[in-house]
Amino acid sequence: MNLSRIRALTFLTLIFFAASCGGGGIYYPGKKKTVNVPPPKSEKVEAEKVEAKKPAKVDTSAKNVFDAPFIDVWVAAIESVNWMKWNIAFIDEREGVIRLKEAYAYRKGGKLLRTYSWPSKESIQTSSINDYLQKVGRYDPGHSNTVFTQENLKMTIIKVSDNVTKVDIDYTIRPYTFSGKIGYEIESNGFIESLLLERISESLDGRPLAKR
Repeated sequence: MNLSRIRALTFLTLIFFAASCGGGGIYYPGKKKTVNVPPPKSEKVEAEKVEAKKPAKVDTSAKNVFDAPFIDVWVAAIESVNWMKWNIAFIDEREGVIRLKEAYAYRKGGKLLRTYSWPSKESIQTSSINDYLQKVGRYDPGHSNTVFTQENLKMTIIKVSDNVTKVDIDYTIRPYTFSGKIGYEIESNGFIESLLLERISESLDGRPLAKR
């Protein structure tokens, strides 16, 4: 075997040995450092999966984040919607979801009412709720007179840790005129959400000291 062939075989043996050691790189004779080799694609995919599973950071100073266990916040959330006198349509403790019945708000005899069936024209004959809409949403009535709303609300209680729980509230409002034409969905201004969160906070503050 000639000298050049022996050198070639030696070179290949060194490469194979370095790669099998799993150091993340290959040493080339005559070079001062190891050349990095990217990890196998499967390892990269697994690393990305692990990163994706990491929980998102939560601002514990936010008004919808409570320093309390999930079950305490869950009970307080149910109490808060009962306090608001808005009936529950669906509840799932495992998923942390409380969905309220689709409601219709209008004024009759000067009193604001919330019902769970489409209001008749007779019942909204003298209704005017522009002031109510401006209270709960970002709304400019202009020249229109809103007589009732169609509203939906969903609360999602999220366990952040054993003693930290977050409450997300999705509240939507659609205004209607007397002619029945639906308006655009207006954006909530946070008034209803703040009432519920304040009630949850008050309920948690009234817990026995052993649960704090």
